[in-house]
Amino acid sequence: MNCKKVIEEYAKRGEQCDVMKALTLLTQAYVCMCGISLGNRTVIYCAAEPWQEKLAWMDLPLSEKARKDPFVHLMPHISKEYVPEEYDDYDITAMNEEELLSVCNQMIRYKEFDETTMEVISYGILKAIEEEQEFTKEIETTAPDGTLLKGILKEQKCSGTWLIMTEPYVDLSALRCELVRDARELLLSAYSDYQRLHQLENEIRALYPVYLERISKLEKDSPWAKHCIYEETYGKLLGDMVLVQTNKLIEEWFGLRIY
Repeated sequence: MNCKKVIEEYAKRGEQCDVMKALTLLTQAYVCMCGISLGNRTVIYCAAEPWQEKLAWMDLPLSEKARKDPFVHLMPHISKEYVPEEYDDYDITAMNEEELLSVCNQMIRYKEFDETTMEVISYGILKAIEEEQEFTKEIETTAPDGTLLKGILKEQKCSGTWLIMTEPYVDLSALRCELVRDARELLLSAYSDYQRLHQLENEIRALYPVYLERISKLEKDSPWAKHCIYEETYGKLLGDMVLVQTNKLIEEWFGLRIY
């Protein structure tokens, strides 16, 4: 039996595990691997993310936090065994699909954890790999002013909900760095922010000399440094907007060159 088949067998049994029990087992397993194995720790963390997604779609005490925070910030609330001062310094690494499956299979083979924990890890890893595939979903709703809004949902995870509006504006991207369970809310926010950005022209123009002055003092001509100055200058004014690349809209509408 190849390594993926072994993992699939474990995952079938793990799928029905209670979400909080699963997350508790994963937190405990992660703690066990701190200072022991970077590869095992990475597999456990990756496996935890789909379980966190499950929690985020529910209405349990930690669900709201799960929609917004990375798993590392959830672990202290899941198990007392995770002490931030002791374990926050441990990191994970990048692993491709083949590496995740290989390490997961080794963990099963060498009985790193009890059967239930390995079932939970196996289910999470397979879901994590599956979720890497391209996701698209058409959505629509009606704005308070009666305008029909349409968009394509491109991502809906705890790491972020991202869509592209197709009507009434074309290729307007919106992002919120959390799981938005009803993506139509993000579509409405994008439409509202588009209108609001137009109305802020005077405030945006008033801050432009400040932006130019800060840009002129840059020692390095780096895109990231310029982005940071844009955020520093316009962050308070535009910071809560869900629109992606407001700088491009400002350039297009008001003729103000932004990095």
